[in-house]
Amino acid sequence: MKKGIKNFSQKSLFELGQCYVYGLIDPRTNKMFYIGKGTGNRVFAHEYESIKNPDSKKLKLNTIKEIKDAGFEIKKVILNYNLTENEAYAAEAALINAFNYVEDTGLTNDVAGHHSKQAYCADDFDTIFGAEEICEDEIKHHLFVIKVNKLYRFGMTDSEVYDVVRGCWKGNHPYKMERLNKVQYVLGVYNDLIIGVYKPSVWAYVKDDPMGVPERDKDKVELSDRVYFSDYSF
Repeated sequence: MKKGIKNFSQKSLFELGQCYVYGLIDPRTNKMFYIGKGTGNRVFAHEYESIKNPDSKKLKLNTIKEIKDAGFEIKKVILNYNLTENEAYAAEAALINAFNYVEDTGLTNDVAGHHSKQAYCADDFDTIFGAEEICEDEIKHHLFVIKVNKLYRFGMTDSEVYDVVRGCWKGNHPYKMERLNKVQYVLGVYNDLIIGVYKPSVWAYVKDDPMGVPERDKDKVELSDRVYFSDYSF
């Protein structure tokens, strides 16, 4: 297999300009697995980093090692160039968002990009940013708010959202069972947006009633401090 270049010529560096955005492609699948912003010979640096850190747990470096061990070369693509630093940051973030929005893309980036915003379909964008705010004086019930920022994803069914919100959660201090039993409604919240409202019929410790535990939390049945709720009217 033809070996790729290890650095740019001086003329190429001049044409790249101040900053550029690049992608790394796995030749075995022809899929991009990393998007970055750089200057100079930055696009080549990841392979050197992989060699120097053979035991790294970083997904990006592990992917590079797997490709090299299989006898292939990393395909490097210049996606945009001759950019200012701000332009490069914006382009990098937009590309990462676009790739991450498409399922099974498989980017190995640890972060979404500088000043990145999550990608939304138009309907979801309007739902989130067009939602009406709740004023404190409008709240008339004893509420319990559960944030599910890391667990929620757009397109979930009502049942999936219910299971994500209802458990299992640490039930010891400061939320002891006697306090939980006073809760009238549970709000599932994703990035300040209410995605589900439930009226808990019962709260239970996982160790006392493991049969009602949501399927995704079956591995937590041995954790004695975990609680969940059930809404019989759901």
